[in-house]
Amino acid sequence: MRFHLTLATLAMLAAGMAAVGQEPPKHGFWVSRDGNDANPGTAEKPFATVAQARNAVRREIAAGLSKDLVVTIRGGTYELDATLAFGPEDSGTEEHSVTYRAHPGEKVVLSGGRRVTGWRPGEGKTWMAHAPGAKQAGWTSRNLYVNGRRATHARTPNADDKPACWQLADAQLSQDLKRFTLTLAPGLVKDWQNPSEIEVMVAGNWEINRKRVQSVDAKTSTIVLAPPHIPGPDYIRPAPGRWCYLAGAKEFLDRPGEWHLDASTGVLSYWPLPGEDLKQAEAVVPVLQQLVKIAGQPGRPVRNLHFQGIHFQYTDWQIPPGGYQGIQAGHFATAGSSESRWPRITAAVLCTWAEKCSFEDGALACLGGCGIELADGCRGNLIQGNAVHEVGSNGINVGGPNDENAVPKDNRVQNNHVYACGLDDYGAVGIWVGMSQRATIAHNLVHGLPYTGISVGWQWNPQPTACKENIVEYNHVYDVMNRLCDGGCFYSLGFQPGTVVRGNHFHDVHRSEFAQGAPNNGMFIDEGSKGFLFEQNVVYDTSAELVRFNQCQKDWHTWRDNHFGEAAAVKQSGKDIIAKAGPQPPYRKRFGCD
Repeated sequence: MRFHLTLATLAMLAAGMAAVGQEPPKHGFWVSRDGNDANPGTAEKPFATVAQARNAVRREIAAGLSKDLVVTIRGGTYELDATLAFGPEDSGTEEHSVTYRAHPGEKVVLSGGRRVTGWRPGEGKTWMAHAPGAKQAGWTSRNLYVNGRRATHARTPNADDKPACWQLADAQLSQDLKRFTLTLAPGLVKDWQNPSEIEVMVAGNWEINRKRVQSVDAKTSTIVLAPPHIPGPDYIRPAPGRWCYLAGAKEFLDRPGEWHLDASTGVLSYWPLPGEDLKQAEAVVPVLQQLVKIAGQPGRPVRNLHFQGIHFQYTDWQIPPGGYQGIQAGHFATAGSSESRWPRITAAVLCTWAEKCSFEDGALACLGGCGIELADGCRGNLIQGNAVHEVGSNGINVGGPNDENAVPKDNRVQNNHVYACGLDDYGAVGIWVGMSQRATIAHNLVHGLPYTGISVGWQWNPQPTACKENIVEYNHVYDVMNRLCDGGCFYSLGFQPGTVVRGNHFHDVHRSEFAQGAPNNGMFIDEGSKGFLFEQNVVYDTSAELVRFNQCQKDWHTWRDNHFGEAAAVKQSGKDIIAKAGPQPPYRKRFGCD
């Protein structure tokens, strides 16, 4: 069964994902768009910013908490000037919590963007406006959102062309790593006016490359990539036959839904979709790459801090100067990076050394990088009831170092709706669990992805690590592998004793014309995977084998009562499992699953 979001459901998600339950307690502070940071922060005289409320909470904490403290935020969009940072001084205690929550029935957005207004007719069918602060501050953005939809950065070939990518005729990296050239078929490269604003995407097997352009030569149909360069693995790096497209030049703006930002003038150009009225539309250019950072310390974590009904929206993500050479699942190499711990694409909400904190009943949407991440030292946290969508890379990350003292433990990701992720990084994963202990990934609805749905593990051999005893249960994952290859609804790596994969509903695994490499499967049990229990999973309708093993063996795991086969047969034999998989009430109704 597929789930479809109706207009009524979308409206409910927009207005009704705010905090549920009773009126907030009186003890605490209030924030309103009509407030003033010089106010005392009462319901009658609220603050204007969440940052000022945090400062007031900090003073209360320093004086000693004697009861739970709640910051109630009235409906509206709060544009952040900088990342909202929380440290140990903003922490609750073992006995008393600190909660930031949307007023019941009101939509609260913490935004890293700036709304674009003042649209006027431009060239041809485009409209023009000044991106707020772009020229003065000297920034540019790789993202534009119109009415909650990620608009298309002007590109060639166009996203609706057949095919939507070109194949490289050649790719050459000099031995001294100083010159990297790509060659396309004759006639495709033009004398574009400003090549330095162009970026090129080249797809690998299960990840992609993104690099800035230094110069072009139309006569030889050659593109010179901007240095510095690294060689990278053959299964990802640009090579003859790889699929690519170019984005960012004004000359590419030739379709409805496309945009271009001139960094030198701050002028934003956009070709509206049919029926879009820019005088009424909400167009937002993101300026921040991260909205919230919760950073505790070893021995001094941030604990008992909660966010309820908050929408975290509008971030950008910039390609590093050395480019983005994908490794896997939003991790990448670039000039100067270390293989000992590859960098990850920036998350809009990042937690380190956080304990018993939560993010519930909100949304992470319109984000240029990753959605939310529980990293080093995170213990006993909860991510539940959130809509995670329109995201450039991974939706939800849980993972830290291979270190018993710092590996994340006992975190729960449940009853979330994760879809339309990997819009920029086609190697992205809906829910990624790396080095982790006792994580529970349960009752999530995950779909509409270019690569894998849920990935667990981060070791490419069967040697013991800090990763073990994770649980992936009762998730519904479908419509995956829409771009790349070598993945599936579920993907695993490494020796993980005590890890359980149970009661999941996996189906509709596709094979794109741009996929180059290994097959796509319902469950791909990859290198070193060992010590799992696979129990009562339903898998059908995959482009290749329902279950595939690579550099591991089926008998390294325990298998019980799984339903693998033709759709009609396993839907019947596994009907009770299917009925239980996916979000639980009331989340099923909220996400339009009923």
